[in-house]
Amino acid sequence: MTIHAEQVGRDLHITLEGVEQPFVVRPLPGRAGLQVTSTFLGVSGGFGSTEQLAEMMIMCVDGAVYDAETDTWSPVPEGQRTNYTRLGFELSQKEADDVLYPAFFWQSVLGIDGVNAYLEAGGGLPGALKATGALAVRLGRLPRPTSPSSESGSPTSGASTPSTPSRSGGGSNAKKPQDRLPKKGKKRKG
Repeated sequence: MTIHAEQVGRDLHITLEGVEQPFVVRPLPGRAGLQVTSTFLGVSGGFGSTEQLAEMMIMCVDGAVYDAETDTWSPVPEGQRTNYTRLGFELSQKEADDVLYPAFFWQSVLGIDGVNAYLEAGGGLPGALKATGALAVRLGRLPRPTSPSSESGSPTSGASTPSTPSRSGGGSNAKKPQDRLPKKGKKRKG
């Protein structure tokens, strides 16, 4: 199934092949976005329930209501869950995930970049893993990969630098490279 997502104004429009109407996802307020991101990462790490995940996804596709007493966000009432209701009646679980995950990444700090990462990897599990990895890097939970061409030029760990043998530790009979041998017979002019 082909999935297409694009930003239209402030909204995300997700279109699935064979489904007439696109799913229109409006942006959550920033604090609600932080809450759903925290919930997603917690559940992904094994610290949450499927009920929390479902509530989080409802907020991502249909919006959230703020509770000042608890300083938390919760899903909109059932009668206002237009997208989530459509997902349950029109799509298979796999197809629904291809709407829910882009909606989540849209609501996260990644925005359209997270949606594109999900789609470029083909959606499903590969897409979720790619976009979740990008989210973890963006939030500083994973180190950024470095390469010899990176700006810092520093290795990612000391383990990547080979150790050199020492004479006191049993040594090695290996010869030093010619460019490291002391030069004989030439004296500096001083």
